Amino acid sequence: MKQTAVKYGIITGTAIVLYLFIFHQINRELALNPLVYWSPILVVVVGMTLVVKREREQNGGKIAQREALKHAFLTYVIAYLFFTIFIFALFNFIDPGLVDLQKKAMLDAGRKIEGLDFTMTYGKVLFQYAYMLIPGFFLSYMVASFMKK
Repeated sequence: MKQTAVKYGIITGTAIVLYLFIFHQINRELALNPLVYWSPILVVVVGMTLVVKREREQNGGKIAQREALKHAFLTYVIAYLFFTIFIFALFNFIDPGLVDLQKKAMLDAGRKIEGLDFTMTYGKVLFQYAYMLIPGFFLSYMVASFMKK
């Protein structure tokens, strides 16, 4: 049963990477746009909803909230891992110039960047990934609550 969540996590993660990559290719500045950067959360919600719906159908139309939560959260964990790895690769290898673009955008918006460290290290990325699992759990809980029967 967890194979389904893994499969949906991989599909969802791949969709997020493609989505962000397309926006980056259209215009690199779009990769930094908050609406573009945070909108993949909708893709994750769709992925979680689909995996819970599939599991519910395989269980005769019923699924306990706890089971729905397990599948939804595993889908989130995998999809967000894809997102995190892509963002790390994008800023460090694919387009390192995005860091300067990000600094400029923040300055143009009137934000102070003095003393901010824009380097994206493995440790920072790992911490950010772990930190984002907390809201991901709550999002998974909401999806599981709506999808249970």
